[in-house]
Amino acid sequence: MNVIYSTLRFLASTVPIIALASYLVSYSINRGMMEKIALKIEPILSRLNLDQITVTSVAVCFISPTAAYSMLSQALKERKIDEREVIAASFLNSFPATFSHIYTFFLPFVIPILGWAGVLYTIIRLLVALLKSLIGLVLASIWKRDEDFRRELKHRRVNPLRSTLENLKRVVPMMAVTYFIVSLLSEHGFFESVRHILNFLPFDPNVLTISAIEFINVRAAVVVSAGMLRSGVLTPKWIVIGLILGNVITLSTRFVKHSLPLHLSLFGRLGIKIVLLNAIVTLLLDMTIVLILIYLPV
Repeated sequence: MNVIYSTLRFLASTVPIIALASYLVSYSINRGMMEKIALKIEPILSRLNLDQITVTSVAVCFISPTAAYSMLSQALKERKIDEREVIAASFLNSFPATFSHIYTFFLPFVIPILGWAGVLYTIIRLLVALLKSLIGLVLASIWKRDEDFRRELKHRRVNPLRSTLENLKRVVPMMAVTYFIVSLLSEHGFFESVRHILNFLPFDPNVLTISAIEFINVRAAVVVSAGMLRSGVLTPKWIVIGLILGNVITLSTRFVKHSLPLHLSLFGRLGIKIVLLNAIVTLLLDMTIVLILIYLPV
């Protein structure tokens, strides 16, 4: 009975926040807020000694990463840019591409469920993306060519209420089932048993549970993390480490399933190089952050 009550209390405290965040995000998209951000950023980027194609690509990426890469593919076919500039632009697009997930995943889902741990995880994901973009900025400045290439930023329209209901219909059942299972396991001492069995590890082995679940489903991993956080199994620091390690574990699968098909279709063999370089840099940055967090005295 305690498990059912705990699950209902969790849903009661998180679902309204998720619903409100989802509605506000959809409303802002419908009002063209992302397009306005992109238009404001474009003149700023133009001052960073970047060519017009790269500037437009980054601005478009805030709205649609797929559209940004399609634009780069078109420019490459028209020989307005070369392969090195496409690689530089792919790194530069890291921050706007991640930023696009802020209002579709982190704000309406991760932060309402995980609280401050979700805020920290979101900041780290943005930091990794920002560092990759800075690498791209350096490369783009070195490999710059002067070409004029512009694409109009198209406004997307969504129905805020319908979008919110569809989001809730997709995530609430998964949240309820996952949190119920986590609470049940916690009540029966499962996580304590795992901790005792794997006590030879230099950290709490339940961190690996989060990472393993993230390999299957990232939303389920977030809900499991919330369950561990509320039951005191893990502290926010180790929750974040578990999620980052899960990102490292799923990196190859995610790039192969999602990034590689898109980049191959748009850029051919160059697409493989783009995906590999971005994956390697992301892996190195994630592992560096994990090591820093592990040795932080928190």
